[in-house]
Amino acid sequence: MNNLKNILWQAEFERKKNWLKAIKLLEEGKKKYPKVVDFYLLEASIYSNKKLYKKAIDNYQKADTIRPNDDTLYFKIANCYLSLGEFKIAIYYFDKISEFLPEAQYNKAIAYSRQGKRLKAIEILEKLIASSPVSNLPFFFLSEQYIATRKFGKAILLLNEAEKQFGKRKKIFFLRGLSYTYESNWLRAFIDFKGAEKLNYNSAHFFRLMGITCEKIGKTSEGIEYLLKSLRLEPFTITTYLDLINIFLLHDRIIEAYDTLEQAKKIGNMTASLTLIQKKISILMKMKYNYDHS
Repeated sequence: MNNLKNILWQAEFERKKNWLKAIKLLEEGKKKYPKVVDFYLLEASIYSNKKLYKKAIDNYQKADTIRPNDDTLYFKIANCYLSLGEFKIAIYYFDKISEFLPEAQYNKAIAYSRQGKRLKAIEILEKLIASSPVSNLPFFFLSEQYIATRKFGKAILLLNEAEKQFGKRKKIFFLRGLSYTYESNWLRAFIDFKGAEKLNYNSAHFFRLMGITCEKIGKTSEGIEYLLKSLRLEPFTITTYLDLINIFLLHDRIIEAYDTLEQAKKIGNMTASLTLIQKKISILMKMKYNYDHS
C-alpha cells in the first residue's frame, strides 16, 4: 500500500515538472495495480490538461469499468467529448449523470447549441436558471440563445434580472444593448453600450455596433470615431469599412468615402458589396466633381 501511494505521490509531483515522466510512472503503477482507479484518474487528468482528450477518455472509460455509475466520471468524459467537438457523444454522457449538476447542465446546453439545436439549449438553460444558479454565466448564455432565436424581449427581461442578482456587469450592458439594436431602439442601445464602455468592454465588434448606434441617434462624429477604433483592432473586416463608407455617403462626404474604399481595397479581393459601392461612389463623384475613378 505504501508503494502504491508513493507512485501516486511521485506522479503528482512530476506532472508539474515532467508530465511524460508522470505518465510513465502511472503506466507502471497500472501494471502493478490494474484495479486501482486513482492511476487512471490521474493519468486522464494529465492528458486532459494537455488537451490530449482521446487519451484522457480512454483512461476515464477504464476507470468507469472499475468504478461504474460515477457521475463525476461521466461529467469528465462528457467534457472531453465536448472539447473534441463530438457533441452527440458528449450529450450521451451528460444524460447518464443522475444527480442535478449545474455545470453539467450548462455544458450540455453548450453541446446542443453547437449542434444548432438552440431551442433545446434554451429549454435546459431555463431550467438551470429556475434552480437559482450562483453564477451569472447561464444568464449570459441563455440571453445569447434568445438573441440568436430573435427573442429580444425575453433577452432584455433576463438581463434585467441578471443585473438585479449580480449587479452591473459589462456583458449585461453589451448584450442588452445588442438586443435593443435588433429592436431598433437606438437610444436605449446607446445607453447600455455606454454602460459597457465605462466598465471597459473592449472588442472590435462592440466598437462597430457602437459606431452604428451613434450614427442612428445623430452622433455622427462619435460614430465615425468608434468605427475607426474598430478598424484599428480588426483592420481586415470589410463590413466595418462598408459601414464607414455608408455613413460618409449619407452625409455627402464623398471624398472620405472614396478614401475609405481605397483602404478597403488594399486588404483583399473585391467583394460584391465593395464593387457595388465603388460604382455608387464613381457616379456620385462624376456628378459632383466631374471625376471618374473607375
